[in-house]
Amino acid sequence: MATVNPRIQVMLDTKTSGLLALFAAQHNRSLSATAADLIREALELQEDVLLSKQADDRFAKTTEWFSHEQAWQ
Repeated sequence: MATVNPRIQVMLDTKTSGLLALFAAQHNRSLSATAADLIREALELQEDVLLSKQADDRFAKTTEWFSHEQAWQ
């Protein structure tokens, strides 16, 4: 059966594999669905870290500030 979603193969150590299986069982989900959700969540967290760093860099370089009222006139 063909699928539109790309597939990857990941090698896990015994401890990580066991934890993933336990987590999947507790949530009544498949290993692959659980792994996909955890990877997606990790990527979102990393994206948040990157965007926060970019915002901090811009904030540090800001030399001129406007009040809320000035910004919305």
